Amino acid sequence: MRVGDVLDDRYELQEKLGQGGFGVVWRAQDTRVGRPVAVKVIRHDDGDQAKAALRFAREASAAGNLSHPHIVTVHDLGHGEADEQQVTYLVMELLTGRTLTQVIREGRPDPQVGLRWARQICEALAAAHDAGMVHRDIKPDNVMITEDGLPKVLDFGIAQLDVGASGLTTVGTVIGSPPYMAPERWTGGRVDGRADLYALGCVLVELFTGKRLFTGDSTPVLMYQHLNEPPPAVDPVKYGLPLRLPELLGRLLAKDPAERPADARTVARCFADLAEGRELPPTATPVDRVGAESAVPEPTVPEPTVPDPTVLESAAPEPAAPRAAPVKRSAPVRRRAPAREPRLRPVGRPALLYPAPRQIGRPVEPPVPVEDAAVVRARLERVVRTARDERPALAAHQLRPVVEAAVRALGGADPEVVAARRDLARCLGRSGRQAEGVRQLEGLIEDLTSASGPIDPVTLDARYALTALVRECGRPVTAIRLLSALLPALRSAQGPRGPLVLQAGSDLAACQAGRGDFAGAAARLEELLPQLVEAFGPTDRRCTQARLDLAEYRQRARSHRGPNRLARAWRARIDRDRVLGLVGWIRKAGQEPVPELVRELERGTGVKGAGERVIAAPPFVTDEDLVAEILGP
Repeated sequence: MRVGDVLDDRYELQEKLGQGGFGVVWRAQDTRVGRPVAVKVIRHDDGDQAKAALRFAREASAAGNLSHPHIVTVHDLGHGEADEQQVTYLVMELLTGRTLTQVIREGRPDPQVGLRWARQICEALAAAHDAGMVHRDIKPDNVMITEDGLPKVLDFGIAQLDVGASGLTTVGTVIGSPPYMAPERWTGGRVDGRADLYALGCVLVELFTGKRLFTGDSTPVLMYQHLNEPPPAVDPVKYGLPLRLPELLGRLLAKDPAERPADARTVARCFADLAEGRELPPTATPVDRVGAESAVPEPTVPEPTVPDPTVLESAAPEPAAPRAAPVKRSAPVRRRAPAREPRLRPVGRPALLYPAPRQIGRPVEPPVPVEDAAVVRARLERVVRTARDERPALAAHQLRPVVEAAVRALGGADPEVVAARRDLARCLGRSGRQAEGVRQLEGLIEDLTSASGPIDPVTLDARYALTALVRECGRPVTAIRLLSALLPALRSAQGPRGPLVLQAGSDLAACQAGRGDFAGAAARLEELLPQLVEAFGPTDRRCTQARLDLAEYRQRARSHRGPNRLARAWRARIDRDRVLGLVGWIRKAGQEPVPELVRELERGTGVKGAGERVIAAPPFVTDEDLVAEILGP
């Protein structure tokens, strides 16, 4: 590609801004709108580049649904041809400024400026995490400081979506930047927003001190340091930082994700408190504040986790020194340290200003104030009314905070709150975030069951809505499980010919057909059709649709040969318990299980490609559902 080339008869390339492993970034002019843009282009003439192009598409769908002042805006995604080769391109707002890497290289910013940037980056991460998205590559190169002094988080292209993510990340590969990767990323543990918080802690140490957290000269050494070594000391007095900042960094850099802050929004509030000189929220186990004469207990480092040697190249870092036993002392007299002065430490002890995870524990969130019920109800009614005229993604963005406040003030089972929660789940589903909508409905069903019981009409309506949303996710096996559990409750509440009973029966037949069991779907609908006619009349549209579906299922059953002899013999040899064990292991390993072990387990069970299917499955799909999907009807 050259200067002057035009993509899609619209984007004229003007200047190459950079090139990396995932493509080339150009300054371009949008000739249709007349604005400067940044265009990220990737060719896909081989397998690896094709996967990167698919990751591109996921970046566009992910970042394109986010609207936040500290996240780069995505304008367009397209496919075209350049130099007789197929390319995929992503059009974003053109930012002028410097990356955080360049800022740090030119000198540490003022601490107050750094605290403000940290808070704003946390707010951007909170918006992404609320959308079910984990960035997975937070690093200084992926944060741009604009000429206006505002940070912008870039490159959601390797984000792992909870909303029906596909297996675009090759099984067994670790995508990210080793100097900033959380321990669970190395060991294949469950990855969520707290991995981004750990990476942010690494970035902030570099921002506030000018030095990286760990300085290993190879990937295996960095892996060892992130897994086993406590963070080095940061002296707040030396760098002019708030005295409690190392404590907050210690929470972010806890080896165990459970000991980090619960979410990015909580961390943003902490940085706001530090910037204004307020105390941090209290922790579950307060930090020891004894006087200078009291000994400081040694931090407890988690037991080293040795990853499978096939994941990374071998390395022989220096073995970790044995842990010292904690210093025992009788109940000390506790008193507050002098204000604005660092705590003194005995000579000869390491000045670890990061409190150990054992000492800090998980922070106790400050209580959320509950607003006046009448005010909340009026705002809920207003927002629900206006959201109905908006696009689903924008409506969901508007509804979420209002619904959460209404649940706190009015209760999760209040009729108006229930209707708003249903609206929020529907908007999430229509905006392509079905898995997040499923989570919303699951929480609603739990609240309704506790308040009114499992066969209350409102509870049953919510359970039926859940099955419909699961079907939209393309998970007929899970929908069959949910409908089979729902039908007895519906019959108990409405009788054998209740309207929702008959509709759920029709849906169950459709789900059977959706997984290829056309004979079973036809048999179910043959039994159901007389009941539909009796309940609604022969000319009702539901009866007409059932006749059309029945004719289709019969025809498909006649033409569908089903599994051949070899396939039936293959299924007969499969041990379902072994497949279930394989699924359970991959899910426990998280998003990045060891590829060699996955392949060995697949060979041992006789199923191929199970790893990618398991990783791509949303959380509401159970292990048993996945086994049924893998083995087929």
